[in-house]
Amino acid sequence: MADFWDSEELLGKFVKNSREEIHIKKVSKNSKSYVDIRTFWFDSKSDEFRPSQKGLAIPLEFVGELTSILGNIE
Repeated sequence: MADFWDSEELLGKFVKNSREEIHIKKVSKNSKSYVDIRTFWFDSKSDEFRPSQKGLAIPLEFVGELTSILGNIE
């Protein structure tokens, strides 16, 4: 998705299964910042992970609320 976002910084990733990873990135577009949480799939032809449409971009100003909600999970 490097061609879509104006900038992106990988914050972390973890394995979902043998063919997919979840990538968490800080991204920006048109001077607005987001946290993008997206499933990436392994492309055996290019031997690299590619972004899928499965994911969401959360505006940075709502990350505090998301953290609070996630903190309530028992």
